[in-house]
Amino acid sequence: PLLHTWSLSIEIQFYLIIPLFLFIFFKFLNKNLFTLVLLVMLFSLIISTIYTYKNSITSYYFIQFRIWEFLAGSILAVLEMKNKNRTIFKNKFTNEFILLLGLILIASSIYIFSDKTLHPSYITTIPVIGTCIIIWFSNENYLITKILSSKLFVSIGLISYSLYLWHYPLFAFYRYSFATGDYFLKIFVFIGLIIISLVSYLFIEKPFRIRKKTSLKFLLNF
Repeated sequence: PLLHTWSLSIEIQFYLIIPLFLFIFFKFLNKNLFTLVLLVMLFSLIISTIYTYKNSITSYYFIQFRIWEFLAGSILAVLEMKNKNRTIFKNKFTNEFILLLGLILIASSIYIFSDKTLHPSYITTIPVIGTCIIIWFSNENYLITKILSSKLFVSIGLISYSLYLWHYPLFAFYRYSFATGDYFLKIFVFIGLIIISLVSYLFIEKPFRIRKKTSLKFLLNF
């Protein structure tokens, strides 16, 4: 029921390791920062693809095989820092078309990926590239950006962390039950998930962002 926390552990490892490496790179190898990050990313992608053929479970759960996905975002950050802005085409239609392509790449992964897909590997670049495109080419004046910035999507985004924490335990216990073919129960579990995530966001996650309510004294007492 808590298997999904592996992804949080990889995130924390990334947040601990990468700042240290970036500090060293900035200090001594600033001019080659983009090249170094790109090389590390490509190396991780290559060993990820090779190892997935041998042992897909190990490559799925360990940071050395997944760090390239994080570094894709790091490359965007480095490019923006070096260029002082995001380079996009002057033609609005071209940018909107590329944004649509990014959305298609992400959405198509839902249909392309299955339990037999060799993931993570080169095929994982499909949703990763799609995500990078959305981040890089988004503009408040573009239709796709407006859709993704709508109240519905923003609301889902706000509760997404709580949603992530709660969805797997609920689905796991549902699978352990004897009524996995019951569509009414599936709907009930889904509605329950949304309600629990909302409550979790409003009464646990959100208050934790208020410094007065999460002082060191409070945390130690807790």
